Amino acid sequence: MADDPAIKGEIEDATQDLREALHEINDRVEEGVARLRPDRGIRKRPVTSACLAGALGWVLGSDSGGVAIVGLLVLGAVIVLSDERKKTDEIERV
Repeated sequence: MADDPAIKGEIEDATQDLREALHEINDRVEEGVARLRPDRGIRKRPVTSACLAGALGWVLGSDSGGVAIVGLLVLGAVIVLSDERKKTDEIERV
């Protein structure tokens, strides 16, 4: 009965499905951990992180009100763009 090719095929299919499910769960756990640990997010998206840091520095370091407003607009744009990129990444995974 254990030598039946149909049973072996089912066992191999089930094993493959289990591996795929474990990889999927592992990816989701890594995403959750990355949300909790900012250093992983920075490593995954260094350009976005650098733009965000630069815009934040510009806003906080400005002396005039006009420059601060422009800096806030740039900071908001960077945040919106990074959020849209995150949404498109999630859509591509589905």
